[in-house]
Amino acid sequence: MRALQAQSFGEPGQRTFRLRAETEEGTVSLWLEKEQVVMLGTAVDEVLRRVPVGFGVHPESDVLRSFIGELEVKAGALTLSYDADHAGFLLEAGDFASAFALTSIALLASRQQLESVGDEIREIVAAGRPRCPLCGTPLTGGAHFCPESNGHLEVANQE
Repeated sequence: MRALQAQSFGEPGQRTFRLRAETEEGTVSLWLEKEQVVMLGTAVDEVLRRVPVGFGVHPESDVLRSFIGELEVKAGALTLSYDADHAGFLLEAGDFASAFALTSIALLASRQQLESVGDEIREIVAAGRPRCPLCGTPLTGGAHFCPESNGHLEVANQE
């Protein structure tokens, strides 16, 4: 894979998110919900922590069937693991509807690509709306009546 990027578009509260992979044969855009991006970031950190540093540096790029062309889908499920047989990190997306005869797609990434995606995800999440420290609800700029305080405590947006 040539490149792997986590991206967001729009203003906080109105953003869309995607994971974009560029291969020798084309591009794959996996559109995600913010919760999926957050969970992917956690998974990236965990997999990189568990797999020793020297592993996944030079994955075998030609061992998986490649997608030829451009694919844009909204991914319902993502899995991330280390594939020792191919010496790389395997990202699989599924549960999507496509005009093609596909139900899932697998991408093989290097350690460096995964580290970069982890950094991008941290930036994307940090750029979001601040959250209420009590209930976790995104703060929108106006008054927030927190359900955790039974509506008795007004939490102001810290922007």
